[in-house]
Amino acid sequence: MTLEPVHMKEIEEIATGIDYSFTKRETKDNLDIFKNLAHLQSDGKTILKSIGPLFRSKADISVVSLSDDDFDVTYSSDSGSTNPIPFESGLFLDICHCAIASTPTDLDIQRKRTIVCVGFSPDKNNSLTTTSLTANADWKYFDDGFGRSKIIQIDPTLLKKRMGRMVHDMAIYASESEHILWLQEDIIAQKDETDNPGENNSFFIMDGPIYPKQLLYWMGTESDDIKIRHDKNAQKVLQNYIDIMDFHIEHEVPLAGFVKNPAETQIINTLREKIKSEKHFLDLPWATDSQLFKAFLKNPNEQENKSSGKENKNQTGSSRKYLTYTNWFLQPNQFYEAEIKENSPLVRENLSHKYEADDYSLAFFMIYVPYESDGLLFKIESPYGLVKNEDMRAKITRKMLYELSIDIIPATLRKADNVAKIGIQEKNEIKDLFSKETVDRTYNNVRWGDIDEF
Repeated sequence: MTLEPVHMKEIEEIATGIDYSFTKRETKDNLDIFKNLAHLQSDGKTILKSIGPLFRSKADISVVSLSDDDFDVTYSSDSGSTNPIPFESGLFLDICHCAIASTPTDLDIQRKRTIVCVGFSPDKNNSLTTTSLTANADWKYFDDGFGRSKIIQIDPTLLKKRMGRMVHDMAIYASESEHILWLQEDIIAQKDETDNPGENNSFFIMDGPIYPKQLLYWMGTESDDIKIRHDKNAQKVLQNYIDIMDFHIEHEVPLAGFVKNPAETQIINTLREKIKSEKHFLDLPWATDSQLFKAFLKNPNEQENKSSGKENKNQTGSSRKYLTYTNWFLQPNQFYEAEIKENSPLVRENLSHKYEADDYSLAFFMIYVPYESDGLLFKIESPYGLVKNEDMRAKITRKMLYELSIDIIPATLRKADNVAKIGIQEKNEIKDLFSKETVDRTYNNVRWGDIDEF
């Protein structure tokens, strides 16, 4: 049954009442709050620290989009997933497929694929024919050597809950990190032979955060129900990401993690505690860090135009005049460098790294992109060991501004997404291939079909 006009009229009245019940914050208040981000602490521990001067800036889209790209070649990685497939036997499977695309297009690079299938069953007698990520010789190659695949299994004693989630995380992070490591030497093959002979002139964009956040959380958490930190393949995945960071720091190849939907709350929660403890009379209405940064970065002129019904439109018809962005921030004392500090049991037993633990701290800046009637906020991440160099920060900032002045998603990343994506029809065909197993369907599967919830 659809909503009738009488229902829509009531909803309209509700929306109108809510719209007028919230007042706009003055720009000066936002500026005062923003100054607190220069060095934000909680219980003596640094939560956020400005790298260099604290600032908010803007770039004219029409000017930046017509500038030259500083890099001869841009690479981007992305993964596609079947999403976890539960079977009535208790088995969970997820198959992930990673690809790297480039601009200009390199068909040989794009043809190379890494497929990883991760399985879990609580039945100790139900074992898959698997290999290990730690055994590089165990890859099965196909497509004349352009593709390779592996099947790995999570130990049945390690998970009592979140089986589907952990199978998915392992498959995504394993396929992505293994594929990037496989093609690393190709990433540095591009050289600028004119101005700087021998110097790398490529740029790499990862889809999403630069670290496997969900997996890292559970690897750093003591739990009787989720003991993934003891899984050798999970440890290898974490080592992979350390190796990726080591490579980019060593070769000074710019690396950016493009986070489309940043959803953290650590900064806003710490800021709220700080203001309360210092007895400042400032209300913080935002629930997430993204909402906080959006308030800082929205162009006041755009807000005035929006409220008056006027828009500055470019050729595409959308209200896009300026990109606004912050300085770089350091976000230390998180899972990343904590897992590779010398007192970490993972380091003592299994992990190795080339640089000081603090070099693996997360560094980032925020970009706000006006889009249609509002805008989108993106988080750009990189390891501190790479961007503590001011010139490198400037290179990555210019590059991401250039990319986002042309489109709301970097062109090469969009290309990688198209190459790696596993469509709904393909997912259904893959499920049908498991003729000996019965998929454990629920009413939601029947009602909504395959929805990417992961």
